[in-house]
Amino acid sequence: MQNSNTLVTIIIGERSNLSFKLTKKILNSEVYSATSLSKSLFELRKFKGKKVNIIFNNFQPSNNLSSFVDPCKYIELSISLTVRILMQLIENGALINQIIYTSSSSVYGNLIKTDKTDDYSKVAPIGIPASLKYLNEQFLTEVCKNYDLNLIITRIFNLYGGNDNFSIISKIINSYKNKSTLNVRNGGKSLRDFIHINNVVDIYEKLLNNSLVKFDIIDIGIGQAQSLEGILIYLSKNGYAIETENSTSFEIDFSQADISKIQKIINVSSFMDVKLFLLKKLQRINVNNNN
Repeated sequence: MQNSNTLVTIIIGERSNLSFKLTKKILNSEVYSATSLSKSLFELRKFKGKKVNIIFNNFQPSNNLSSFVDPCKYIELSISLTVRILMQLIENGALINQIIYTSSSSVYGNLIKTDKTDDYSKVAPIGIPASLKYLNEQFLTEVCKNYDLNLIITRIFNLYGGNDNFSIISKIINSYKNKSTLNVRNGGKSLRDFIHINNVVDIYEKLLNNSLVKFDIIDIGIGQAQSLEGILIYLSKNGYAIETENSTSFEIDFSQADISKIQKIINVSSFMDVKLFLLKKLQRINVNNNN
């Protein structure tokens, strides 16, 4: 039986790749399905009088971000549920230590580096998903101010690794594995900051252990922007050419994290490099195919 004084980390968003990894790393963590909680918040009553952290990873599933077949459910999973869960825990007497809301670098839109550096108030979300992420940030900020709760908003850049089946990195791996053609938008020239999920988990663990932070917005990335074109050239030079086809569509030109805050709590230089990650993955595919 769990001691009532034990700090429990509640993770919302059972299907989330990040949630799965966090439950493996963070002691005394419990993950909950956003879909299940949207129907009933009853199971959260068990936290009455207990010390808790809360990590909100709930949102419209990544592979359905562009699907508005059920707009009401989209809004529920993306915004309404977040505030309903928090209010349920507050009103039920949970002792909330720290809250982390998993947001996205997409809230910055197409701001150039000099526009964004050290100013987290400058945002320019493009499209519904990014706008809802930012709106969620605003809702949680106001609720936490009203109830004097600690809140950290993490704006994660291009996440890959783990059970990822959405990112361009996973698509490169699948294209090589299946000998299929990779669709590359705009020649792959846009610059992105790629961060491995294990590094994100390490950062979250550090943030949860710092209950002195009342409110903060933190970029989660490695502070280096790379192009898909450059990554594919690197792989090709190492013997792993990926067949591609080009398409043209609007996309953000530049996206890079300001790592000045996370550098204070973790050694960013030790983070996984996306090119080396891919090279090792493709080498492993070759080994398995030859066995």
